[in-house]
Parts: sequence; structure tokens; C-alpha cells
Amino acid sequence: MRAAGVNFRDVLIALGMYPDPSAVMGSEGAGVVLEVGPGVDDLSPGDRVFGLFEPGFGPQVVAQRQRIARVPSGWSFVEAASVPVVFLTAYYALHDLAGLRSGESVLVHSGAGGVGMAAIQLANHFGATVYATASPGKWGTLRGLGVAPERIGSSRSTEFEQVFASASGGAGVDVVLDALAGEFVDASLRLLPRGGRFVEMGKTDVRDPELVARQHPGVTYQGVVRCGRCRCGCGTCGRRGRRCGT
Repeated sequence: MRAAGVNFRDVLIALGMYPDPSAVMGSEGAGVVLEVGPGVDDLSPGDRVFGLFEPGFGPQVVAQRQRIARVPSGWSFVEAASVPVVFLTAYYALHDLAGLRSGESVLVHSGAGGVGMAAIQLANHFGATVYATASPGKWGTLRGLGVAPERIGSSRSTEFEQVFASASGGAGVDVVLDALAGEFVDASLRLLPRGGRFVEMGKTDVRDPELVARQHPGVTYQGVVRCGRCRCGCGTCGRRGRRCGT
């Protein structure tokens, strides 16, 4: 290992706030291959790689082949170590869960954060129209990622609802990638007046998918983070959206 990424999961573990008490810190990084196991014929000792490791903090780690890739030419180990979790999270949320397509629109909350910046880049790559929120001091970051000024709002107040409703001509968006809570979630759900997909990345205000569907017809609600008991892929616990508390 030459560099390891630190993300919010590691912070929660360090603070004793992560739901799984057996979780260990470190999940991403970059380094140099020392050995390869049987069946691995596309990597050799000395190759520069990055990806997911469990655990990722330490001088040497063992990686599953499908969870690592070659470091692109010109990238440093530090740059490579900062990429895996945020881009995989954003890709899973937008592509696998939301099914974001070219021509659709997406609201990315906390767009100046790690996952937010990755999501904006991926949404642009998919051909989607991007709306994004951040604190006003970080709006320059959003503009630098190609978000139009009229599609930028504050993550510090719910005024983004009126701003984005006006910018979209009342149509709202097709997808919301959320990282906020409380009244911000309610305002975001109202920006799906035609129905759509709401993907929740936060853990402090997880809603009942069935209740959301009743209150907002045509809206599907899914969570990015699942606890270890979930086997159905619903994003919570149980096929009817019930949560186990972990």
C-alpha cells in the first residue's frame, strides 16, 4: 500500500457511531502488486493498482481481483486512493438504483462533497441535466463541474425548491440523490411532481418507501446503504421497507 483513502465511514467507526461494531477502518487505496494468486494473469508484481481493500490501512493488504484496477497513467497514488469509494457509490446510486438516462434530470445534494462531485461528473457523462446544492461558499466548485448557475442552490435552506422549480419550468427533476434530512427531504420529494426516483445516501432520516409512495405518487424511494441483514436489495430491511434499527 502506498496511499489509503479516508472517508466518512472511517470517521463514524473512529467515533464509535458506525452500526456494525465489527467494522474496521480502511476500505480503499492504491499501491503496488507484490504477488498474484492462481488464475490472475492480467496483473504482475510491480503493477500500480487502486481499488477496494478490506482492511485498507496497513503496509500490505490482500485484494480481490475484481475490486482493483490499474492506476491510470499520470495519476499519483494519493489521487488514485481518493477515487474508488466516492465514484463507486455515485455510480451504484445513479446507474444501478436510479437508472439515470441521457435526457433526464437529476438533483445532487451536497454536490461539492466527495460523492457529490463524483455524481455530477457521472451524471454529465450519462447525458443528464444536473441540479446541485452546496453551501454558497462552494458554488464555484459546482460551476467548475459544469453546473449552470440557474441550477445551483443552497444546501443550507429549502429555498432550492423554489429555485429549481422555477429553473425547470415547474417540471422538477427525474432523480434526487439525497444526503440531507428533515424538511430538506420533504422539499426534495416535492421536486418530483411527475414521479421519479429518490435515492437516499443519508442515515439520519431514512423514510418508509411505502409511505413515500403514498404521499408522492409515482416516486420510488431507495437507500444506498444497507445493513448486513438486508438480502432483498430493497435498501432497508425486509421486502416491505421495514427497518431493523441497525
